[in-house]
Amino acid sequence: MGIESLQQEIAYFEKIKQQLLKTNRNQFALIKDQKLIGTFTTLQEAYEAGVQRFQDAAFLVKPIVEQEQYQSIPAVSATKCPYLVVIG
Repeated sequence: MGIESLQQEIAYFEKIKQQLLKTNRNQFALIKDQKLIGTFTTLQEAYEAGVQRFQDAAFLVKPIVEQEQYQSIPAVSATKCPYLVVIG
């Protein structure tokens, strides 16, 4: 998933976020190709569903919360890591 694809997936999530907050608050959204694949009660469930369905293809999992809290991990270099995973 390139930066442009990631931006499109995130933009799609932001577009549907308010509705998801009403129905699935504190769950995790699984998104692929600007489609909501499903919502899950845990990050692990969402991740496993994504891997099972899409195998090696990239997909997005986002927490359904008002405001995400980001963590910085300075020991990990994005230039050395082929995938960047952000967990809110």
